[in-house]
Amino acid sequence: MRLNGVQRLLETGLIISTFAAIFILCALISFDPADPSWSQTGYENVRNITGAAGAWIADILLLTFGWLAYLVPAAIQIFGYLLFKQPHKIFQLDYTTLSLRVIGFALFITSATAISSINFDDIYNFSSGGVVGDVIASAMMPAFNFTGTSILLLCFFFAGLTLLTGVSWVQFVDFIGDWIMRSYHFIVDHLQAWLQRERAANTTVTTEQPVIDEPKAAKETPSIHFTETSKVATSNTNTASDYQDSHPAFDDLDDILDQEINFSAIDDEPMDTAAALNALDQSYVAEPEKPVTTVVSPARPMPKPKSTYQPPPTAKEKFEQLLEEQPPSTPMPTLDLLDRPDKAKNPISPEELEAVSRLVETKLLDFNVQAAVVGVYPGPVVTRFELDLAPGIKVSKITGLAKDLARSLSAVSVRVVEVIPGKTYVGIELPNKHREIVRLSEVIDAPKFEQNPSPLTMVLGKDIAGEPICADLGKMPHLLVAGTTGSGKSVGVNVMILSLLYKSGPDDVRMIMIDPKMLELSVYEGIPHLLCEVVTDMKEAANALRWCVGEMERRYKLMSALGVRNLKGYNQKVMEAKEAGYPILDPLFKDTDGMKDGPDELGKLPSIVVVIDEFADMMMIVGKKVEELIARIAQKARAAGIHLILATQRPSVDVITGLIKANIPTRMAFQVSSKIDSRTILDQQGAENLLGMGDMLYLPPGTSVPVRVHGAFVDDHEVHAVVDDWKKRGKPNYIDEILNGDATEEILLPGEASENADEESDPLYDEAVSFVIETGKVSVSSVQRKLRVGYNRAARLVEQMETSGIVSAPGHNGARDVLVPNGGAN
Repeated sequence: MRLNGVQRLLETGLIISTFAAIFILCALISFDPADPSWSQTGYENVRNITGAAGAWIADILLLTFGWLAYLVPAAIQIFGYLLFKQPHKIFQLDYTTLSLRVIGFALFITSATAISSINFDDIYNFSSGGVVGDVIASAMMPAFNFTGTSILLLCFFFAGLTLLTGVSWVQFVDFIGDWIMRSYHFIVDHLQAWLQRERAANTTVTTEQPVIDEPKAAKETPSIHFTETSKVATSNTNTASDYQDSHPAFDDLDDILDQEINFSAIDDEPMDTAAALNALDQSYVAEPEKPVTTVVSPARPMPKPKSTYQPPPTAKEKFEQLLEEQPPSTPMPTLDLLDRPDKAKNPISPEELEAVSRLVETKLLDFNVQAAVVGVYPGPVVTRFELDLAPGIKVSKITGLAKDLARSLSAVSVRVVEVIPGKTYVGIELPNKHREIVRLSEVIDAPKFEQNPSPLTMVLGKDIAGEPICADLGKMPHLLVAGTTGSGKSVGVNVMILSLLYKSGPDDVRMIMIDPKMLELSVYEGIPHLLCEVVTDMKEAANALRWCVGEMERRYKLMSALGVRNLKGYNQKVMEAKEAGYPILDPLFKDTDGMKDGPDELGKLPSIVVVIDEFADMMMIVGKKVEELIARIAQKARAAGIHLILATQRPSVDVITGLIKANIPTRMAFQVSSKIDSRTILDQQGAENLLGMGDMLYLPPGTSVPVRVHGAFVDDHEVHAVVDDWKKRGKPNYIDEILNGDATEEILLPGEASENADEESDPLYDEAVSFVIETGKVSVSSVQRKLRVGYNRAARLVEQMETSGIVSAPGHNGARDVLVPNGGAN
């Protein structure tokens, strides 16, 4: 077969590309770095089997591409083969496809060389990725580090391969998944078939009865007739007619003896003994004289009789049930409801502390920082090393070396304490090898918690020296908690709530819990401390905060009437008057309905703690109004005995706004993801270096130096046990007005109108109507400008005019017509 002109050229090109690939491959295999080449000057004989030209080509390829130079012969061969087999596709390529292939080839080459440069050893005197890989890797490593650079390069590699070849990785993954599923079904089907065969072989058991040759023995042995009979095989005797006989299927004696007898199911009626004996005598018949061979099928085991009879409870059980229904005798829950701390601890020996101290000094000296360890304070989670810096060494230099020290000391993180109150030293906190769990029971049992007279005393955990840390919510007076998922924020909130339940009863502390997630705080539903049900609807949350504002204003009026300055003074004065026999009557009494004879006596007012979990979620749903309500409570509610605990996962400036931060000076930061989040919550960095799992920085009120605290741990079953104990002590007395009450004028924000207000309740309604009728035009923006109100209030006024028939409904273009002529404003 002769080739035409084009085919001759194509086949010639295939031959040239094949031998060119072989030549380059031989040059690369036999490359010698000592050969004179483009990057090497020498006067020795060329050892490359392809000569000086091959040495130069191999040197250039290895210098440029590194290990990828060995793919050049394969690429040349593949290109020549495709050019020979499918030449028509070259002329069908459009500019878009060609451009994509060129871009894909460039991405493939550059990413592959860079991956080789950062992952493989050098080849001869050249980089494993060549000059191309070195340039790209050195440009990316400072910005993305090793992991980030590897991820980006792999992305470019697979993207370039797809653009170059058109390979679909989605179809490849589908193929792999389909192959795995088919293999799985194949194995499962064969395994089930094998199990069925084994089960069938084990259950198919046939037994043969022995052949009885003596007729006398057959006559002497009686047979008991049962309702179930086995199949009978025909005998092999040469009689004129075959016969069949039924034989019972006897159970094994051991199986019969193993059966359990339920005496409770037996009827108590007496048995007729004579009738039973007659029935037994009639059941005996003689066996046939002729021997037969029978095949007996295995009998089914007798099922155990089931009884529905339940014995009545004993006196002991009744007494225990009665004790469970009775409320506990102790005034507060006992520590038996909580898990006890593990006594097995892992103390650090002085020798280990001394060795780590010398190691810290050595590593600091490697960074040209001369310091001496003058104090070591081991704790349950971290150990603090106090350093005495040499003269002229700045603290900021050690702070900037935190990550380098963590790497040098093989630690998860290192926190530098720049200022230690009362000392001239700098602290370095290193995590311990064995971390201890701080239990809630051991902190509540501490004298620091028990002897604190404040009913708002809360447990936080232990400091780095292992001393219990407690805080008084009344002195805070509000708390802001932030931390990422898994940092221990929710456990910390539960610890604070449980410590309040261990410290105070419902007469001293009442709570309002707002839980957008419907998970964390719903367990406390039903305790007598709650003023309302656990709030999960954010609209109801806004109503609850409005009620708090109204309660705050009411308490301030009461305290003003009694001449006291805070809730403690109010309660003291009211209780003293009641003990003296002269109770104080309500000075704010108004007989609105005429049903009461007179004012009520004033009683003790409890402190109110508002716990809001996932504060960011509530801010997203409700928005600005909640922020203003919280700011209003935070500004004024301290003396009224209303306190806030705000918890959020996202400590960003749009959630923790400046208005909120300015009125909540007490902060608690668990582990956060960045320095920016740490500055948002604490106004300083440090929370990003925490260890998580309850490790926190607590910023007490009136100071700017945070305290590192290892939060106490409480398990779910401990929370349920304490909650159940309080449920036995009493039922909650919910106030319906908290969630469903209407907003009064004194608790509304400036410019805000009540949701149920009609047109007569807005004092600007008449003025708005007069303005619309006089001008003959109506629009929300004009009413807003004229009356100088917000857009929502102006829109509400226009809608009320539409309801009253003063203006028409908006047309297709949004315009409204005035239906009342000028002069009819009255």
